[in-house]
Amino acid sequence: MRAPQPEPPIPGSFATPSLLAWIVNGKYVMSLPLYRIETDLKACGATISRQDMANWMMNVHARWLAKVHERMKVELLSHVRIHADETTVQVLKEPNREAKKKSRMWLFCSARCNVPVYVFEYHETRRKGVAQEFLAGWSGTLTTDGYKPYFNLGNPNIANTACLVHVRRYFAQIVKIAGGDAKAASAASVALEARRRIDAMFKVDSKFDDMEPGGRKAARDAELRPLMEDFGGMGAGQLPLASPKLALHRALQYAVEFWPYVMNVLEDGHLELSNNVAEQAQRIFVVGRKNWLFSDAPRGARASAAIYSVTTTAKAN
Repeated sequence: MRAPQPEPPIPGSFATPSLLAWIVNGKYVMSLPLYRIETDLKACGATISRQDMANWMMNVHARWLAKVHERMKVELLSHVRIHADETTVQVLKEPNREAKKKSRMWLFCSARCNVPVYVFEYHETRRKGVAQEFLAGWSGTLTTDGYKPYFNLGNPNIANTACLVHVRRYFAQIVKIAGGDAKAASAASVALEARRRIDAMFKVDSKFDDMEPGGRKAARDAELRPLMEDFGGMGAGQLPLASPKLALHRALQYAVEFWPYVMNVLEDGHLELSNNVAEQAQRIFVVGRKNWLFSDAPRGARASAAIYSVTTTAKAN
């Protein structure tokens, strides 16, 4: 007597769990567009169209991974420290929108000190309401770049920290355009001085990476806080002297505006000076986007968000 055949992941389809997992790995981990996966399969003697594979991904999302995606969001919102970032994505067949208009792939993720959870979400816009809705009722510390809506979510239980890497980036770009450190130094560049001060902050803070949160907070108070306070004073003093509308003025303005939020990292030894944990996770999506260029419809973009959430979280764990 033969044992009953296991229920297939997609009823009526010959797609096995291992085949689906292989396609997921190819597109969402290795960043291969489906037409290249189709070519690889054909070379092995299997004829499976990219349209069939795209439909399988959306089917697997609808039947299985949408539920996992929602559960991951619940898990993430149980944490008290969250990082966020967003990047563009093009979806051709969005209702009432031109195909060339850019949509957004948002990412909310756990801090490095917690169990890794990465939740991607597709939305048509970059509006503040996306973050407000995701974080509704949440209480904790949100680490981001300087996109202003993150700092005005209308939730008094959210504390913000701003990414120091982003502050540094504006000054580093000025130094690069000026011809590098040597040329910037000969011109007594304020941008070079600012970038060097920020580099010193990262160097000091790196000494505390292996400390327990309490010890890290105490060490930061003793060694990092004076450097950060000095930088805040320097930025505020230099801003009125910089020519408006020039790159240095914009860099100083950004630094002065977000410096109180950068300083908030000193309040908790778990927190990081950068938003790199989110930006590095977002990079796998950006690499994939460069290869497959766009999603055909919102349904596919939502499926991609869920699958990127699962694969990125799985890798991190």
